[in-house]
This record gives sequence, structure tokens and C-alpha cells, in this order.
Amino acid sequence: MQIGVNQYFLRTKPDVIDSKGPGWSVERINTAIATELSNQDGTYLTRKAKMISTDYEKASELTETADKMFKRNVSNLMITTEELQTNIKKVSGNVRKAADDLAAGLSKVEKTANFANLERYVNLLERAATAMSTLAELEKEGKLDKISSALK
Repeated sequence: MQIGVNQYFLRTKPDVIDSKGPGWSVERINTAIATELSNQDGTYLTRKAKMISTDYEKASELTETADKMFKRNVSNLMITTEELQTNIKKVSGNVRKAADDLAAGLSKVEKTANFANLERYVNLLERAATAMSTLAELEKEGKLDKISSALK
């Protein structure tokens, strides 16, 4: 969009004409522009040029709305971050407490179960399990009654 000033716009003769062309005083140009802007049906300025301020106001409103939305979203993000930090601290504390409880429990098991005797107990239990399965097989085959009556 070009907004130019030509001699018809000023409706008067130029103040000066030199090698660069016609020239008008700043006061006459300001007066002519003010008249053109206040006129509803502008002769030389396009409607688009007159709506620049309206478009600027709309753009400003959109920018303010976007700024408010951004600030609200940042605020919500900060609240969520604080909640997450609080929850992470709780979970971290719970994990530490569980690890301490597990360590204490293992320590109690180690003290209660004498690991020197534990291997011997495991061997005895394995032998007892083997003996029980052998007895179950003998009973299934019907030989257990014969063996027990022979032992009596």
C-alpha cells in the first residue's frame, strides 16, 4: 500500500518548484492530511489506509488475549510443576523408607537364621523330601504295606 502526496491532493499550487520538482510547506501538508483523514469519503487516501488504526487495535487486542492465555498456561504449568515436585519428594521418601525397612528386615533374618546351620537344615529338608517322594512311590505300587509289616 502506497500513500503518496501529489499536487492534486493539496489542491493548491506548490510553495516551491526546483530541479527536484514541486515542494510544499510542512504546515500545508499537515493541514491537507488532517482534512483528508477527517473526511469520510477520502478522495486520495484509500479506505485501507484509513483502517490502519482499526487493524492495529484489533492486532493489539489479539496480542493481549494471546498474552493472557500464555500467562494463564504458564501459571497452570508452574502449579503442575510444584505438585509434581511435592509428589516426587513423597515417593522418594517412601522409596528410601522401604529400602531402609528391607535392609533392617534382612539384617533381622541374618541374625535369626544362623547361616552356618542353614546349609545343614537345607540338606536335611532335601533328604526328607526325597524320602517322602520315595515312600509315595512305594505306596502307589503297593509295596509300602509289605515293608511296614516286615519291619513290625
